[in-house]
Amino acid sequence: MRCELCRYSTSSGGGWRSSQAWGRLASFALAGAIAVGAAAVPAAPAMAATDHRPVTITFWNWWDGERATFMKTVIEHFHEQYPWITVDSKVQGWTGVQAKIMSAFAAGVAPEVMMAPRNQILALADMGAIIPLTKYIQRDKVDLSMFYPAEVDAFRYAGQQWTLPLPTVTANDDFYFYNKDAFDQAGLDPNHPPETWTSFEEVGLKLNRRDGSGKYTQLFVNPGPHMYLDFLFSNGGYPVSSDLRHEAISSLRSKEALNYLYELGAKVAGPQAGPFMASNPNAFLKGKLVTLFENVSLVRSLVDMAAQGQPLNWSVGLIPYNEKNPDARSTGVAARGFGWGYVIPKGLPPEKEEAAWLWIKFLTTDKYGTGYFSFMMGRPSPVKYWNQNPDYRKVNPAFDRILAAMETDRALPAIPVVGDITDAIVNNLWGVAAGTASPVDAGNNIAKQVQNILDKYWAKAGR
Repeated sequence: MRCELCRYSTSSGGGWRSSQAWGRLASFALAGAIAVGAAAVPAAPAMAATDHRPVTITFWNWWDGERATFMKTVIEHFHEQYPWITVDSKVQGWTGVQAKIMSAFAAGVAPEVMMAPRNQILALADMGAIIPLTKYIQRDKVDLSMFYPAEVDAFRYAGQQWTLPLPTVTANDDFYFYNKDAFDQAGLDPNHPPETWTSFEEVGLKLNRRDGSGKYTQLFVNPGPHMYLDFLFSNGGYPVSSDLRHEAISSLRSKEALNYLYELGAKVAGPQAGPFMASNPNAFLKGKLVTLFENVSLVRSLVDMAAQGQPLNWSVGLIPYNEKNPDARSTGVAARGFGWGYVIPKGLPPEKEEAAWLWIKFLTTDKYGTGYFSFMMGRPSPVKYWNQNPDYRKVNPAFDRILAAMETDRALPAIPVVGDITDAIVNNLWGVAAGTASPVDAGNNIAKQVQNILDKYWAKAGR
């Protein structure tokens, strides 16, 4: 399973390079100077230090490398607003992330605020190890409409809200990057990428290039298993039933999406695509791959390339939809198992719990906590208002299209076994994506596995 956060961790080999372009735009309008018609996100009331006893909270997170510097700035501004609260930030290593989180809760040594992947947050909620934030959200009148809908839905489970969005579970699988120059060279309109299943396939056949031996020199798309969910959602389908108890892989909409993924692999890409495109992001950045179904973190690499004098003329298109289905429309997939959030363990002293909540609220709604922090990472904020910062558009020509894609997103089911469900899907679709395995057989296997996962979960849950 892909991980948009760890892809750029310093330990993963990518590293967060300091971008000249983003550095020049570090004058982010944090004082609310953005001229917009919408109301600003309301600031929390300032409180005097004498009104509260000093309290220290430990904050486990994976904001390493350059992001640690950004987080330090966030903490400094939080302390200005809440001077009695000290945040002790502990950046964690990438070895055994999930085991480290679960063992901390099992041993009763979890920090006051823990950053954790979505599937583990749902599992911890199911175990009763963390507290829901619903009562605090209601008490402080946090307007959840400030967020993109899927950002909130991704962490709503058993009637409760377990965290607020951090950057981000949207803007990950709701659009594709494309090379505008390749479109232009083929006589296609570079400002109007294909929007439907048929047009995407037709354009793809026009943009493949081969040498005299038949080997690809330019490939339109290299299909991957994760794209099945993109096509399923954009065909009006969903992997499970609305009550989360039954698989929906065997539905008509799912079968159509599986067949389309197979057709892309067999007809558009071909069996030589996989070995030639061993690294999709690098192939796209080098101009050899025309389209790439990837998340918004790639923007930072594109901005860096431009700053280094190697610009790529790129934009984004929305996920293609099945135009033969009147109910289909481009729909993004939010919160594949790797979405992250901040949680509070159960059983803290009241003053610690209150401080932990104030820190999470600041991280997820404040102009520094999510406005500045998201911008400095080159990512849109889960809070719509902060994305009105015009500096985003100075380095990201497709920023408004990305925001439009985020509005379309639908979250994967908020159930603790969602990671197991997505794993079952991905693990069975490599051959289908390559155009070498039967989509019918793969669909049957996935349907059986997903239903088995759901049956076991609900039997254990006893409800």
